[in-house]
Amino acid sequence: MPYIPMMAESPARGTFIRMYQEVAARTGQKIIIDILPPRRAVQSFIAGEYDALGAFPSLSELPVSLASVPYYLRENLIFYKPGQFGQNAITSPDGLAGLRVGLSAYHYPPAIINRQDVDFERVPSDHSLLSMIANNRLDAAIIERSSGLHIRDQLGLAGVIDTLDIPLTTENVFSLFQANREGIENRAIFNRAVYDMLCDGTLAGIFGRSDVLPDISLLERDLPPESWRNDCLPSLPGSTR
Repeated sequence: MPYIPMMAESPARGTFIRMYQEVAARTGQKIIIDILPPRRAVQSFIAGEYDALGAFPSLSELPVSLASVPYYLRENLIFYKPGQFGQNAITSPDGLAGLRVGLSAYHYPPAIINRQDVDFERVPSDHSLLSMIANNRLDAAIIERSSGLHIRDQLGLAGVIDTLDIPLTTENVFSLFQANREGIENRAIFNRAVYDMLCDGTLAGIFGRSDVLPDISLLERDLPPESWRNDCLPSLPGSTR
């Protein structure tokens, strides 16, 4: 699993970690999680050191693997310091043109990294990105919504750094399994567990909100029709953004 603030911070702490713990409890499988820097996590999976890569975004180029059903909707937001631009706030994604914009070590989709009108700078972590914005070393950064807001609060920068609430991109997050017979079996077990967790509201409960849940149809297309549930109610009562 790549290190993701709030989502996967240690083998025992994080929203995605809780989801995997629930998968393990439901399936009886022993799941051993290692947290690695994002690029190393992908490279280690490609090298065959792991049976699965715990989180990968759908708009990035996939390594040879078997993709699971999606379990989370990732929104990439623009984080910026309004005071740095005087009276002019960033009001649309086009406002990034000509700015110094930070990206962390995660995979970003081509719709972001292929922009020729932006001066991108790679930074090791989301924490560094927000600190650099606060210190006027970057004009803006692109960070996943939930983890970015979590870090902003941790750093005490909620009153300093704002977000453009229009996602630059929205993409599904899923797991990758090795493209072999064992991977086929592991993927099938994982897919069914995630589908059941979506349908009975457990996934919404773990994430604490329903708007980050994947579309049911995306899960059902990877499951045999006889496995589909008529009682699928993904959202928990009171789940909010």
